[in-house]
Amino acid sequence: MRPSPRAISFQSCLVYMAEKFPKTVCDDEDVARIIFSPSYIYKGRVAPTAFRWEILPSGHAEDYISVLRGDTSELGNQTESFRPRTKGDTCYGYALLRVGNVRGIAFDDIDCTTDVQSFPSKTHPNHAGIVAEIGKERVTALTPVSPEMMMVQKELASLCGEIKKFK
Repeated sequence: MRPSPRAISFQSCLVYMAEKFPKTVCDDEDVARIIFSPSYIYKGRVAPTAFRWEILPSGHAEDYISVLRGDTSELGNQTESFRPRTKGDTCYGYALLRVGNVRGIAFDDIDCTTDVQSFPSKTHPNHAGIVAEIGKERVTALTPVSPEMMMVQKELASLCGEIKKFK
C-alpha cells in the first residue's frame, strides 16, 4: 500500500527540521530572545528583566529562558501567538545572543555555569533555552532571587545586540 502524500510530507518535514535544528546548539549560533515592551527594555537596550525565570500560565516553573534559533526573518510570524506575561506589554522585537558568549559567562567569586540547549516543540522546532546553575543547583522560577542570579541576568542582557523591532 502506498503512503499518503500527507504522510510523506510530514516525514519530509521532520527530516528537514532535524537537519535544520540539530539537537546540539553550536557555539557559533546566534539565538534570539523575544523582547516585550516596555518591561524588557531600559534606555533603549535589553534590560536584565528580559532574562527572568517565570511561572507559566499553566503553573509550571520555568527552568530555562526561552530563545529561538535560526532565520530571524521568520520570527515576527512565529511570535504572533506569544502573549506578554506583564500587563501592558506588547511583543516588540528581538535581540540576538551568541551561544558561545552565553556559555562563556563566568564570575571570579560565583560558582555558575550557563548553557543553551535545544528544547524543540511541535509548534516551535527551533525553540531552545538558556539554562543556568548556581552552586550546582539549576535555576528555576522557584529559585529565590539572589545577587548571583541578578548578576547572571545582567550579564545575559549585556551580551545582547541591538533590539530589532518587528515590522
